[in-house]
Amino acid sequence: MLIRRSNLLVPIADAAGAWRHGADAITLAPGNSRGGVEEAIAAAGKGGAEVFVRVNAPREDLEAAVRPGLRGIVLPQVDTAAEVAQAADIIAGLERTRGIAPGSLELIVLLATGRAVWDIRSIIAASPRLSQIGLNEPGLAKNLDIALDPAIDPFVYARGRVVVEAIAAKVSPIGMAYPLGAIPRELSEAEVHKLATNSRNLGFKGTLCPYPAWVAPVNAAYTPTPELVTWNKRVREAFAAGVAAGTAAVPLDGKMIDVPVDEWAIVVLAMAEACAKRDAEKAAAVSKLAG
Repeated sequence: MLIRRSNLLVPIADAAGAWRHGADAITLAPGNSRGGVEEAIAAAGKGGAEVFVRVNAPREDLEAAVRPGLRGIVLPQVDTAAEVAQAADIIAGLERTRGIAPGSLELIVLLATGRAVWDIRSIIAASPRLSQIGLNEPGLAKNLDIALDPAIDPFVYARGRVVVEAIAAKVSPIGMAYPLGAIPRELSEAEVHKLATNSRNLGFKGTLCPYPAWVAPVNAAYTPTPELVTWNKRVREAFAAGVAAGTAAVPLDGKMIDVPVDEWAIVVLAMAEACAKRDAEKAAAVSKLAG
């Protein structure tokens, strides 16, 4: 189970302190400079975060970005499946020459055009390296000549298409509910948590965070609450007791518990366990730094 609830976007110059925010992943943006990437990867990953580098996919950018310690590449302006396949081929060659395990580097793809949303199925199929996919909503708005209005969500179809196609292909969809995904800004933790919870309920599995203040509420929104864990443990116990008694449906607190409810309880408890494990890994890395 992929646990990458938050992926913090930071300029490469800020890599040294990025680990302090507790993100599951950190994506470095090199800007106009291609230097210092290897050192930045090591610095950003000190707190146990997976480290990605955002590139626009030219060979020179990938050659600068692919270094030991990297988890993968973020392609923020994808238009076609051919772009993904080409980037994957270049990465494969760089893995061979730089002592990186073959096939280990992942791709996170952001769709920036109407054509890309339409062709999402072929884009997802372009490389087995693709682990997450989402919309580059500001880029998509520009491509479609849409003037963004916080009161009107123009990407209901596009967002739903991403979720359905990605999950069907066993790829993780990522995004933030409107309007924050299209018009990112700093808000209170409560507001970010509410919109991140909406994102989770839309089917997304994680969020790119352009601000450090987003990380904690995003992590919380994608982590099953203690109350939810307790309820689903009771569901499993009640259903097991029902099966033992020879029935496939049992009452619990005024609700009927049957096979689909029990199966969903299994997913929720597995997610909670995986989130706890991921948080423990980060805590251990931070503790090691302190020691």
